[in-house]
Amino acid sequence: MGRFLCAALALLAGCATLEPPVVSPPTQPLLTSFQIAGRISVRHGAEGFSGNLTWRHANAEDEFVILTPLGQGVARIIKNAAGVTLETSDQAIVRAPDAESLTQASLGFALPLSGLPHWVQAQPIGSQAQLRHNPDGTLDQLNEQGWQIDYLAYRAVGVLQLPGKVFMENAEVKLRLIVDEWQVPAP
Repeated sequence: MGRFLCAALALLAGCATLEPPVVSPPTQPLLTSFQIAGRISVRHGAEGFSGNLTWRHANAEDEFVILTPLGQGVARIIKNAAGVTLETSDQAIVRAPDAESLTQASLGFALPLSGLPHWVQAQPIGSQAQLRHNPDGTLDQLNEQGWQIDYLAYRAVGVLQLPGKVFMENAEVKLRLIVDEWQVPAP
């Protein structure tokens, strides 16, 4: 009986060293157009803002509309081939060649609006990104261009699994995006 117990324990110990199966990440295409409705919060040092966001993304243009929690307009950002325009609630208009320099000049810190169309879909921009996946293959964390992006929840949108909760931060800024609704083109 002692030999049987030793053999069984050795067999179990040997099984315990097996690595879990590798789950390959899902391959879903990068959407070239979508619309998002949700909530956003941004923290820079001791200052912060939270509100509602609608974002319309297409190949050649992005439009971000930021509202207070009560629905009053705060800002509208339009990014296209001509550059980026920020229109504030008091009708002031600021223009810049790219989104990062516009937000740096207007807000005092740069928001990653160029990378956001990829990152909000849980996809890296380039091949140098560091990725960590959940057991089901969805992306858990992405580190790229000085940003750490954590994916805390996903939503089923048709046959796609798209992020519902995205937390981003770099050395200066923390950005939280809760996606309440995704609209994507029909396949």
